[in-house]
Amino acid sequence: MLPQLPFDPEFLKSFSKNTEYMLSSAQKAVETAQLAFNVYFNSIRNIPESTKILAEKGWYLPLDFHPVEVNRMASHIKEGNSHIVDADMIIFIDDELANIQDQINKKFPKRSSVINAGIRAHKEQEYYLSIPVFFTQIEGICKDLTGKRFFRIKAKEPLTKEWAKNFEGDIVIKLLLEPLSYSGPMRQPQDFNNPIGINRHDILHGNCVDYGDSKINGYKVLSLLNYIGSTVFEAKQYLDKEGFQESNK
Repeated sequence: MLPQLPFDPEFLKSFSKNTEYMLSSAQKAVETAQLAFNVYFNSIRNIPESTKILAEKGWYLPLDFHPVEVNRMASHIKEGNSHIVDADMIIFIDDELANIQDQINKKFPKRSSVINAGIRAHKEQEYYLSIPVFFTQIEGICKDLTGKRFFRIKAKEPLTKEWAKNFEGDIVIKLLLEPLSYSGPMRQPQDFNNPIGINRHDILHGNCVDYGDSKINGYKVLSLLNYIGSTVFEAKQYLDKEGFQESNK
């Protein structure tokens, strides 16, 4: 038989307070987790609009950008502060340039000589040389991955939009591939009377002759190359792994 312990009202009082404290802490933790979930969910919900806003300004973000950061950048653009996004993206690409170069070369080794030449020109601020090189590799890599040329438009819609439909059942990947579903300034139809320095057709067909004057143009095209070589590449890997039948076949 177990010995009876003496009744200790102070112990019970302390135990009650501790229990109350733990329950209160647990409730606060649940409330904090719910708040964090709501913030993240709202961030995800706004991604399609945010990526469209960024792409319309010529910026494409890789797979590992946090949704909150994507939405923050889009908000700056909507508020008329595109220069903040320009500065942030230049810093990001400069910091990640060696990794971007290494990853693209590993994924597409047959293109490494062209990629390396383009990045050398970019580092030397020779944007008249780097931009056309990057445009050609964006087109080629996208064709390798999706079967569609990135800059091909039909009936005012990019051909890559059809490939992106393969991911209708996966909301996260579908959101990340939103830039494939509409035309940004780099691949909009040519306006021969008003060539612009970020439009692929104007540049490669010789209609625009001042595109390399802008440092921003060089970084924007590189951001697109990185997007195709990272986000679209990972989507293709996922597609192959899951054994989905592509809708454009």
